[in-house]
Amino acid sequence: METKRNCYDVLDEVISLDNVMNIGELIALKTVQRLVLIKAPRSLYVGLVRDINYKNVPGYIITDGYDLAQSAICFLCEHYGKRVIDLCLDPKTGKAVTVYAACSRIVSHEIYKRWLFNRNTRGIYIKKDCCEQDFFKDDLEESFKKCAKIIRNMKLTKGERQTLDCYIAGMRFVDIADTLKIDRSNVWRRRERIQNKYNAIKDKV
Repeated sequence: METKRNCYDVLDEVISLDNVMNIGELIALKTVQRLVLIKAPRSLYVGLVRDINYKNVPGYIITDGYDLAQSAICFLCEHYGKRVIDLCLDPKTGKAVTVYAACSRIVSHEIYKRWLFNRNTRGIYIKKDCCEQDFFKDDLEESFKKCAKIIRNMKLTKGERQTLDCYIAGMRFVDIADTLKIDRSNVWRRRERIQNKYNAIKDKV
């Protein structure tokens, strides 16, 4: 009797032209899933799941969220012949990390750039059928507003804000220390202060 294949088994395969799309989609999906409620709205995750399942259906229009999967796929195309557990050079830091980690970080950075764009953008409208519609969905905009309000109320120092931005971007503890040119102990202390400030205001927002 043939055993049913798990969709995640493709992550154990050597990256090739035949499976690069599936691997890229899975890495993007797992990354978005991990970042839901941090900086990725749930609507982005739901839309990406729908895109993956229905992208080949005639007439279906994929969402902007599928751009994340395409970014992952493009990165993986540079690593044919490797597995996701093999090492490669991180495009940002130049350090040796797994292909999976580097690919996931690219997706995380794309999500963070969207978060920053939406946080700093106001009053974007498009005209359609003689009516003005908000360019962003209400729930998406509200999520960004709430997150920005929480961070504003925390009254972080410049160093704490830089550290938080690094964490939001999906950077590791060691990478943050290297990027900000500070000791790892300082990263730890900043994170503790950020957590304490968040716990102090979370029930008031």
